[in-house]
Amino acid sequence: MKTTRRIPAIILAVLLLCAFISGLSSCAEKPGGDQTVTTVDPGVASAGDTGNVTEETAPDYDPKIDPEDWEGNDFTILYNGNDIEPNMDFVASEINGSILNDAVYNRNLKIQDKHKLVIKPVFMKDSDIQKNVAASVKSGDVLAHLVEANQTYSTTMSINGELHELSALSKIDLSKPYWNSSFLSGSSIHGKNYFAYSDANVHAFGATPCTLFNKTVHKDFKLDNIYKIVEDGGWTFAVMSEMVKIVTGDLDGDQVITKDDRFGMIANTFCIDCFISGSGFQMVSKDEEDLPVLNIINENFYSVLEGIKSLCAEENGMFLVDRISTTTEAREYWTAQALTDDRALFLIGNFKDVEKMRSTDTDFGVVPIPKYNSDQQDYMIHMQANIGAAMSVPASTFETDSVSAILEDIAYESYLTVMPSYMEVVIQGQSIRDVESLKCIQMIRNSYYSDMGFMLGSYGINILDTCRKIICNNTDIVSTLTSANRQFKVNLKKLSDSIK
Repeated sequence: MKTTRRIPAIILAVLLLCAFISGLSSCAEKPGGDQTVTTVDPGVASAGDTGNVTEETAPDYDPKIDPEDWEGNDFTILYNGNDIEPNMDFVASEINGSILNDAVYNRNLKIQDKHKLVIKPVFMKDSDIQKNVAASVKSGDVLAHLVEANQTYSTTMSINGELHELSALSKIDLSKPYWNSSFLSGSSIHGKNYFAYSDANVHAFGATPCTLFNKTVHKDFKLDNIYKIVEDGGWTFAVMSEMVKIVTGDLDGDQVITKDDRFGMIANTFCIDCFISGSGFQMVSKDEEDLPVLNIINENFYSVLEGIKSLCAEENGMFLVDRISTTTEAREYWTAQALTDDRALFLIGNFKDVEKMRSTDTDFGVVPIPKYNSDQQDYMIHMQANIGAAMSVPASTFETDSVSAILEDIAYESYLTVMPSYMEVVIQGQSIRDVESLKCIQMIRNSYYSDMGFMLGSYGINILDTCRKIICNNTDIVSTLTSANRQFKVNLKKLSDSIK
C-alpha cells in the first residue's frame, strides 16, 4: 500500500498565509489604510517548527463600497462550466461543510444582506451566453447584470460591442490586487478592457496549467531534484525531455507503448497549448493602436514549436493520448490513472487536476510548465481560453454605477475569503503534500500573461488548432504555418476593420 507524508495542516495554513501575502507584495503599492499581520518565513519551517515569526504592515485594499438597495430584487449572473470542470463561483445553496462551498455561500450572503438583493446564478453554455447577450443588447432587455464566460467568447462579445468597458464603470478599480492585472494588456482592444479576472473567478484560476509529477517514479529512477531545478531557473523543455526519455518503458513486453505501460509524460493535446504559453511567446502581438497583429511567421516561434515537437515525440517517451483516442475517457481518465498508478512521471494538467488528487494516496508534486530554454528569464503561463470564466458586464445593463459597486464588492470579499479558501482546498493538507509545491503554485500565480492568439478561434484564426495538428501529425512547421497564415491574415483584417 502506498503511503504519503503530509505536512500538518496548521503548518501549511501558516505557510499558505505567507505565500498569499507574498503574492500581494508583488503588486504595485495601493492607497489605503494599513494593518499589521503576522507572517512566517517558509524557508525555515518544517514539521514541528513554525519558523521565524515576524510582523509586517500590509495595505488595506478595502474599496469601501456603500450599500446599494436593490429592494430584494434578483442580481442575475450568467455563468458557464462543464461536467468535468464545473463552475462553482457563485453556486452554493447551503452550508455543507466544504471549505470552498461555505466560503462562496457566506460571501454571497454578505453581499445579499449588504445590498438587499438576491444573487441568482443562471447556467448557460458559453455559446448560448454570447447569443443571449447579443440578443439582449439588440433588444434593450436586461438579461443579466454580470456574465462569466470563457476568454474566447468574452473576446467575441467585446469586439461585437456587447460589453461595457470595465475601467469606465465608476466603481471598478482594476489596479487593486483582487483583480488580476497580468491579463489586461494582452486582452485589451484599443486600450480598453471589457472582461477581467478577479478573486471571485475560482473556476478560471482552477484552469491554470501546471506540471504534476509522481514522486515515487521520480525516486525510483533517482532523478535530479525538480524543485531545485525550478528554483534555480533551469526547468526547461530539454531538462524535462531527458527525464521523460529515462522513464518511459514497455511494462507488458508487447514491444508497443500503450495506455497501460509506463510513461515519462502523459497528456492530451492541451499540453501543446501549455508548452506554447510556458515559452512566453506572443502569437498575437499588438500594434500602436492596441489592435491584434499576427506574429506566427517568426523564427522564434518556429524554434518554440520545434522544441514542443521534440518534447511530444513518441520516440522520446511522450504518450499523447489523442494519437490513440480523442474520447473523454482517454483525454481525462487515462492520463490521471497513469499518474495515480505510479506509471507516469509527468502529467500536464491544471489546478483542478491537483484538486482531484485529494482522493488518492499518490505521492505527487506540482511545478510550473517548463521554460522553452535557459535563455528565457521567467516561467510564464496563461489561463485556458476555452475553460474558466472571466467577469464582464453586458452592455444591456443600465444600472452601471450600482452594478459596478456590487461587482467590486464581490471581488474584494472574494479576495478576503473565497480565493484563500480555494487555495486551502488545493493545498492545505488535502492535496499538496509539501512546502516546495506550495511555493511553486505561488510562483505560477505570479507568472500569468495574456495572448489573443488563444482567443480568436471563433474568427477563423485557429492558431492553436494548427499547432496541435503540427505536433500530433508531425507535419512541417514552416510550410503549415505559412499556409494557415494566409487565411488568418484575411480573417484578422476583416476583424480589425470591424473594430475600427
